[in-house]
Amino acid sequence: MMSITRKQVGFAIFLVLLVGLLAACAAPAATAPAEMDEEEMGEEMAEEPAELWYDPEDIGSSTINVCPDSPPKYGGEVIVAGAAGAMTGSNWFIFSAADHYLWNQLIDRDTDAVTIYPDVATSWEVSDDGLTYTFHLRDDVRFHDGEPLTAEDVKYSLEIFFHPDTGASHGRTSGLDQLVGAEAFENGESDDISGIKVLDDYTLELNLVRARSSVLNNMASFNIWPKHLLEGIPFGELGESEYAVRNPVGSGPFIMGEFEPDQYYILEANEDYYAGRPYIDRIIFRIGLSGATAFAALENGEIHMAGRVTPVEYERYKDDPDIVLLGGLLGGGMTVWANQNKPLWQDARVRQALIHALDRESMAEAYYGELAEVLHLRLTNPEFVSPNITKYDYDPDRARELLAEAGWDSEQEVNFITYYQDDQNKRIHAAMQQYWAEVGVDVELVYLDGPAWVARVYDNDDFDLSYGCCGWFNPDQLRLSLGCDRSWPAGRNVGHYCNEEFDALSEAAMSEPDPEKRKEMIYRATEIITAEAGEVPVFWPTRYFAFSADVCNNIMRQLDNPAADRYPNRWYLAGE
Repeated sequence: MMSITRKQVGFAIFLVLLVGLLAACAAPAATAPAEMDEEEMGEEMAEEPAELWYDPEDIGSSTINVCPDSPPKYGGEVIVAGAAGAMTGSNWFIFSAADHYLWNQLIDRDTDAVTIYPDVATSWEVSDDGLTYTFHLRDDVRFHDGEPLTAEDVKYSLEIFFHPDTGASHGRTSGLDQLVGAEAFENGESDDISGIKVLDDYTLELNLVRARSSVLNNMASFNIWPKHLLEGIPFGELGESEYAVRNPVGSGPFIMGEFEPDQYYILEANEDYYAGRPYIDRIIFRIGLSGATAFAALENGEIHMAGRVTPVEYERYKDDPDIVLLGGLLGGGMTVWANQNKPLWQDARVRQALIHALDRESMAEAYYGELAEVLHLRLTNPEFVSPNITKYDYDPDRARELLAEAGWDSEQEVNFITYYQDDQNKRIHAAMQQYWAEVGVDVELVYLDGPAWVARVYDNDDFDLSYGCCGWFNPDQLRLSLGCDRSWPAGRNVGHYCNEEFDALSEAAMSEPDPEKRKEMIYRATEIITAEAGEVPVFWPTRYFAFSADVCNNIMRQLDNPAADRYPNRWYLAGE
């Protein structure tokens, strides 16, 4: 049996996705705590720590803001610029996998993106053949409506993410695809996934067709939903239900409160959270507040979190004692996908020419400063990247040679689809357009909002080149995101890359118990994808987000999730 003690730090995710227009929003103003007498103050303060409440080694860290002069205390509110995509026209099923504000997960990952800790599950066992996982659940976790969270809720939540009608892609893009009965369930041949067994209220068993090395990693990536509230709603209607749009009910440290569409929504502290009440009373999300307006509000003390900084804000804030910048290298980076469903891009020489034509080093320096480097592969876990991958230097003459060998028609125009519309990225796209024009590739830039990009690229497969983010720290995602059978909706193989040898190696690696043999397989797979220029990697950014220095114990992780993670059940506000 594997049983792990929970680390004393709260975990949560802040999903900054598809933020609205740069408009000031009529959200409630920040309120100062009311005056309290000494007896009331004693009730509101957290118990004085007997030891240091922070790790001295974390002082000055780029991923956590510690407040060595301010012990933890209860009370106050944090105001955030932006909102989860679910509150700006989508739904919580699609945009809040592993959301630690409103939900719990079965297990959790540490900030190294590898170490697994308990959450709802207190312990688990794995059979010797790697085909059976047994999870033992806590019996004191309750949903926000007071009902207990049980193994039935975990089973139902997994089925939500596997069912194609919900629009949530977790089951189809994770290592859980080998669950017994998953394929029959997805195809409508079964009413449930037979490989998920509820042994009793607080014991769950997963049975696999074949071993998968990423099961635990992926069990830390989905929210547990209340079956008793959702099971009467058809899967195809869940995304439009009140629980997915306006009134999500989870078991996490915060509860959905007031919601004013296009203006703000408020999360209130869950007084009955199993791991203890959050320090913060509430979190206010200002929908539509972003960009320069958000940074001005942060500087004026109107909000506490302003969003991702550009190189300009980075230089302005990096030495400001009142503002902290937290972040780090992304798991993966900015990439161009050539649509290999079209004959235009099926010749590897054309794709190789696209990379040789770009002076990525100069662009990274010009547009990111010290906040990016050249990306060679979207898998960024150095342990699993072969030292022999193909790297492409800036060589426009070689690009022209390759295009000529492939019979490229320089008169044709191709479209370049992206949802990145900020000024910095528009300058980058214009530079890429010019570099390609110089070797005979005529590119039309097409800017779309997030949902329109998804519709055109994923749903309709109507594009030549597409640009977006991000990648993976988990090597199993090579197979799960680039396999021949992983085009949407079975996965997120955007460019429809396909190589049978790559598939065989990366598939076998997911089940290989010998670490060295597994690494050898992944090494070879990374060599294949880069040699063929299956994708066009461009930049590997370091992303920082700007916060008020008063938000203590604010932790962020980006190794395995492009939306910088934060853990708000342990946030507290500095002060006397």
